[in-house]
Amino acid sequence: MKKILFIMILTLITTFTIEASEPNFIIKNTENQLIHIKDLKQGLLFEEYKGKAIFLIMFGHNCPPCREEMPELIKLSKEYKDKLAIVAIEVQGYNTSQLAEFKKNEGINYNLVSGDDNSKFVQHIFQRAKWRGEIPFLIAIDKYGEVKDIKVGMVPKNILEGLIDTLTK
Repeated sequence: MKKILFIMILTLITTFTIEASEPNFIIKNTENQLIHIKDLKQGLLFEEYKGKAIFLIMFGHNCPPCREEMPELIKLSKEYKDKLAIVAIEVQGYNTSQLAEFKKNEGINYNLVSGDDNSKFVQHIFQRAKWRGEIPFLIAIDKYGEVKDIKVGMVPKNILEGLIDTLTK
């Protein structure tokens, strides 16, 4: 009995150690690039963007405030390319191929991810951030993976720039 208990505990410890070193989520953008995300106590660590601030945005292709915000996000993505990564998740039903076409037509230069094709991660955000489906929905994550702010609705460029400065210190 003691031997069985010891083996069970050893298995649990080994499993936990392996899981802790692996990403909790792997999402795919419209270019079929994988983004590995670790769930942290205070946030999310995007492996491919270590050392950068992250704007994780839930948006809709047919949402007027979301569309109005896009030109500013395009500018910020260019201006702060060494400090900022934008990962925008479309939550109004576009699959990856529809979203790729949308990205091309709109001239978007940041990561777009289909919520439909990455639903486990979207559900995680829904629960963890207590998100109720409002869009646009911005989660501002610092360069260490810690969530520093959450904003609902369209955010003006000057506020976004202030967030970038705070997140990259």
